[in-house]
Amino acid sequence: MPRPIDRQEREALLTATQTSVILKTGAIIAAVTVLVAGAILILRYGGRADSFALAAQLLLLAAAAVSGGLLLRLELSLRSRRPKLPIAVFFPAVFLAFLLGLAALYPSAPSYLETAALAEVSPVMPLTVLIVVSAAYGWAYRAVFFALLANLSAVDYIKEIAGPEFADQIHIYWDGAVRYGDPVALIMIRAVPRSNAGSTDLDSAAEALQRAITPHLRRSDRCGRYARDTVWVLFARTNAALAEVPVQRLLERLHRNSELQDCLDRCNAALRCGVAAYERRMQSPQDLAAAALAAADEAERKGHELQFRR
Repeated sequence: MPRPIDRQEREALLTATQTSVILKTGAIIAAVTVLVAGAILILRYGGRADSFALAAQLLLLAAAAVSGGLLLRLELSLRSRRPKLPIAVFFPAVFLAFLLGLAALYPSAPSYLETAALAEVSPVMPLTVLIVVSAAYGWAYRAVFFALLANLSAVDYIKEIAGPEFADQIHIYWDGAVRYGDPVALIMIRAVPRSNAGSTDLDSAAEALQRAITPHLRRSDRCGRYARDTVWVLFARTNAALAEVPVQRLLERLHRNSELQDCLDRCNAALRCGVAAYERRMQSPQDLAAAALAAADEAERKGHELQFRR
């Protein structure tokens, strides 16, 4: 089962995903919300509540659900400008949807959210329950929204996060190669599905791969995530010819790592490795990354584990 994505991954996913996909995700949740809320309201009130009032409540909840992704993106935008302020946009929208629904249904319904009984306990109890219900729905919405968005969106949120880190890590080695001719080799190791059947949680496989690689690197080498399914390894002062022996040794150690192999088996994944070295015609670190990725793709097409970019 894929792990829940964390806050940083959620923000990257929300920022990079197209608006149409965000609205589609919200529409799916809205449809479920209308079905569940409609069933509850009809069972609770039957024919005692005005049908227009019931429809108004369902439309308000559906509008909050459909626009929820856009409201969450607005929250993120506002928080980036005022990081110290606890900005919330989605929660007030849901709260207003429930509150306006309360105004529409009550007093046409005998007791919406048991309002009358709660008011007898304390005048503030109806408002307290409304806040709790809104907060609970908001928490559930966020959890379901991002779980759906991760599956519906084509955005690789790990790549969105790791891009700046990759550029920072490789910058000093790239400058050494460009200015002084110091060789540098980049390895892209990708976890790819063995077949369409079974689990393909490549994110977990890549995490296990990075953990397995790190202990076997020299102090001058670097390693990090490049994408959800890909780990990059940089060998300093190493050209393509010199990289053959250490890369083969690294792969042998990965084969002997039982934790990694168990994870690959669970995820129905296999490793494909592409190696590229700096060449004078390359204009940026991304050119080197693209060459290593192309080698990994070629290894997959040929059914090989390892491919060097010649």
